[in-house]
Amino acid sequence: MVCCLLATCILSAQDRDSIRLTLAEAEQIFLEKNLQLLAQTYQVDVAKANELQQKLFDNPVFSAELATYGDNHKWFDIGGRGQKVFSIDQLITLAGKRNKRVALAREVSAGSTFQLQELLRTLKYELRQQFYTADYAADVLVKYDEQIEWLQRVIRSYDAQVVKRNVSLKDAVRLKSELIQLNADRNGIMNELITARQNLSILLDTAAAVIPIHEELQVLVTAPLPDLLELARNNRADLQLSQSMEKQEELNFNLQKAMAKPDLTLGAAYDQQGSYISNYYSLRAAIDLPLFNRNQGNIRAARTSVKAAAATTGYKLNEVAREVQGSYERWKEAEREYAVSNLTFNTDFPEVNRAVMENFNKGNLNLLEFMDFFENYNMAIRQINQLHKQRRIAWADLEFTVGTRIGN
Repeated sequence: MVCCLLATCILSAQDRDSIRLTLAEAEQIFLEKNLQLLAQTYQVDVAKANELQQKLFDNPVFSAELATYGDNHKWFDIGGRGQKVFSIDQLITLAGKRNKRVALAREVSAGSTFQLQELLRTLKYELRQQFYTADYAADVLVKYDEQIEWLQRVIRSYDAQVVKRNVSLKDAVRLKSELIQLNADRNGIMNELITARQNLSILLDTAAAVIPIHEELQVLVTAPLPDLLELARNNRADLQLSQSMEKQEELNFNLQKAMAKPDLTLGAAYDQQGSYISNYYSLRAAIDLPLFNRNQGNIRAARTSVKAAAATTGYKLNEVAREVQGSYERWKEAEREYAVSNLTFNTDFPEVNRAVMENFNKGNLNLLEFMDFFENYNMAIRQINQLHKQRRIAWADLEFTVGTRIGN
């Protein structure tokens, strides 16, 4: 109830141009509003309805035969001395066909649930990727805007000095060239931000622009690689779906073998005048004779499908292991680079940048020294931002390949 109220309050902000969300809030809205998830949920309901249908017994068949006209020249003579026939028949499935159909339908229903879970896993990973992309793009844009503002001040000052012929026009043009490059870089990042926000809006089914609320990521601690591999084997929905498909093929193989056994039809009938005695009651039974069609083709196809499904599951197990190992190594590398960057690019850098700007304005630094530092500083801004984003995405990728939240 609390989560629903939270989502309602957040979505009421859609009348405005944008909404600000934490990752947890975005994921909550995603679970309730994403149309792809809703569509797949309906498919799960369809599979469960089919499972219910397979549990039902076949209906009995009732038939009636009424006299229309005969040698007595009477129409519809169905009275006490007339003729009518009533019968009822019931199909009895043998060889456990009904139970086998129910088991297969139940496994198909489980497979639909795994498909939903796999879609959820994939879309949540995409949501986190787009959220982190938008978050860090917005962060680096703030820093770029600060640099552009500083550079514009310097350019205005240089333009005034060019008029007085205190500095060369070449130096002023060099500064403006750097401003053009800085604005071009900023434009690329802005386009990345716009695309990420659009993707977030689609995932959350909202027309408003989604603005991520930045949250610092704590130091991450994860389990050893063998434990992560075990977690993936137990939690990866795509692996569970592959195993379910293999089980479905096995259940279908059992069903096809059972289909070779004929079913039995039992019935009873009443005949008023049409038999050798009046008011004739009878019991009857019918069964197919499996002389030609013993379901051989379907049995052979089902046996081959079992082997194919088993091979697919084996491949999937190896694929999951490779993906987890690769994600684990990428995460460790991202953590290492993040730790190094924190040592080399710390909170003192912005202060150094401002000091360089001020010294350049005072004439304590020449243009070459200033431009060298300015370009390197801007490159460092992009790189550190990219490293922080990669660290976030590497962790999200590790949880994606494992198939569950790992925990800090």
